[in-house]
Amino acid sequence: MRMPFTFFAWAAANEPGFVDPINPRTGKRSQADSLSVFPSRKARGQFIAQARGTALAVTAKKARQLKAGLDDRAFHELVDLLAGGDL
Repeated sequence: MRMPFTFFAWAAANEPGFVDPINPRTGKRSQADSLSVFPSRKARGQFIAQARGTALAVTAKKARQLKAGLDDRAFHELVDLLAGGDL
C-alpha cells in the first residue's frame, strides 16, 4: 500500500550506533535511529514539532541511505509497514 507521496522524519537514538545485518551488496549497515513515515508534510511537521528537536525531516533518498543495511525490498516493506499498510 505505497502512498502516492511519502514524507519521512528521522529521530536520533539515545546512543548512536548501527543495527540490522550488513547489506551484502553494499557492505553498509543501518543507523540505530528511528525512521517515521507520514502521508503529508503537515503530519510530519506536527511530529517534528512534538519531538522538540530530536527529529528532523529527511528526503526519501536520505532515508534510504540511513537504512543502508536493508536491501530495496526490505526498505520498501519497512516503509509500507510504517505507513500502516500490509506486507
